[in-house]
Amino acid sequence: MSTEQYDSSYPQNPQPPAPQGYQAPAPQPYGAPAPQPYGYAPVPQTPSNGLGVAGFVTGLVGLVLCWVPWFGMLLGLVGIVLSGIGIAQGKKKGASIGLAIAGLVCGILAVLVWIVLLAFVVSVASQFSTSP
Repeated sequence: MSTEQYDSSYPQNPQPPAPQGYQAPAPQPYGAPAPQPYGYAPVPQTPSNGLGVAGFVTGLVGLVLCWVPWFGMLLGLVGIVLSGIGIAQGKKKGASIGLAIAGLVCGILAVLVWIVLLAFVVSVASQFSTSP
């Protein structure tokens, strides 16, 4: 055992120098790690276009039910109106307008098919009523 005084500025266990391209990781503090929230980080919400979705639904249902008297045409017209308003609001708010455009197309097709079917029924009915 030596009788020399202990010098605190001199390290007791000298560390070998680290290689040039490698940095030693920072020491981790003792204790429990900081709590992390469960799941994924929240995603910022984009503005929604409810009227565009409603226009799409009514236009599509109007197109599917265009053969039902007055019902398909009425749903098609409602789809056209709601989709038109949905496109305007979507452009103003920065929301997506894809479903609103699809609803506008479906609504227009529903009304056109209903008009063609009405013309066909009137044509057939007029042939039966004028036959001798």
